[in-house]
Amino acid sequence: MTTPPGPGPTPPYPPQQPSGYPAQPPSGYPGPSTPYPGLPPRPPRSTRGATILIVVGAVLLVVALVAGVLGVTTFLRALPTGVVDGAGAPGSAALGSGDVPGEAEIELSGGQPYSVWAVVPIGADGFDVEDVTVTCPDGDLAVRHPSVSGSSGFGSHEATTVAEVTSPSTQTCTVAVAQGDASPGATFVVTEGWQFGEFFATVGGTVLLWFVAIGGVLLGLGLLVGGIVWRVVARRR
Repeated sequence: MTTPPGPGPTPPYPPQQPSGYPAQPPSGYPGPSTPYPGLPPRPPRSTRGATILIVVGAVLLVVALVAGVLGVTTFLRALPTGVVDGAGAPGSAALGSGDVPGEAEIELSGGQPYSVWAVVPIGADGFDVEDVTVTCPDGDLAVRHPSVSGSSGFGSHEATTVAEVTSPSTQTCTVAVAQGDASPGATFVVTEGWQFGEFFATVGGTVLLWFVAIGGVLLGLGLLVGGIVWRVVARRR
């Protein structure tokens, strides 16, 4: 009787993982894929520099505005306004006036220069400095050519500085003007005068203030617009 052959060799099997433990991949095989960590969020761009530009630009614009207002004020102060009106009558700056020939009493402050203006129709002739005399209780004052010449035209008349006088003390004096070569209908007006240094300091200050105003506007607007653009671009990124 023939004996059946026995079972062949048992093929190898991977070892069994104990119950309750996760299955491990066979040796030589990659494990489960690990998720790739995402990039951290980009921190927001700083807008501190943009804020500084905006603040500095706004401050410069305010400074430019103040400088412009002061520049206009000093410029108007330097102009010979208020000497005569459109009809040739004395303006708001007149301290005294009269016909030519004629005279007027003026209270003069010590050390303050005063200007004598010839007022004539446009194109007519006025009087000269030699035609002006100033008589005071302390004696006659020296009449000289004006240290700062000026002219003012308004309407059909024009006024021109002809003479200047300064009293050493405060007193009431009489300003008299002779006919001279003046055209008929000429008059004279007395106003406070300008000291040479004070006038050019005022003019120089006016020019300086205008430069500050113009430069402040240009630079301030540039910084302000640049700062605003910077902030907008930084927020969009």
